Amino acid sequence: MISNYRCFIDIHFSGGDIQFDVSSDTQLLSFKSGIGFIAIPNILLTLASLYKGKISEAKIDCDGKFDYYIFSSDRKMHFIEHHGHYPEGISNYEFNLKDYILAICTGFQEYLQELEREGILPLKNQEFAHPLGDDVLNAFHDF
Repeated sequence: MISNYRCFIDIHFSGGDIQFDVSSDTQLLSFKSGIGFIAIPNILLTLASLYKGKISEAKIDCDGKFDYYIFSSDRKMHFIEHHGHYPEGISNYEFNLKDYILAICTGFQEYLQELEREGILPLKNQEFAHPLGDDVLNAFHDF
């Protein structure tokens, strides 16, 4: 079965803010966080741990924002509870876990390829806390 999940990634290099949009035919989840060099490895490690059954629930704080997400899984479905700052409140999402992870992998890989074509990657100098520094890219490749 072919997944209809899609992922769009946006990373602001100057401030380190990130946004991962994952959509299906019926829902769109925008995961937004500051401090991308911490948030990206954190979300990837959390998703991998959910998939492998090492954890069943995790809270992900959005550094630099008031929002937070609670990720949980029964190893088949991925449940996300987004606690947004007023006026959003609490929103709930439900995705197939494997398809959600594959969408993130594909979206991130496409994003990296686009940055390579534009000459942005590989980074010429490793800046401390760059949202796509070696530590972040290694976390993605380990994912």
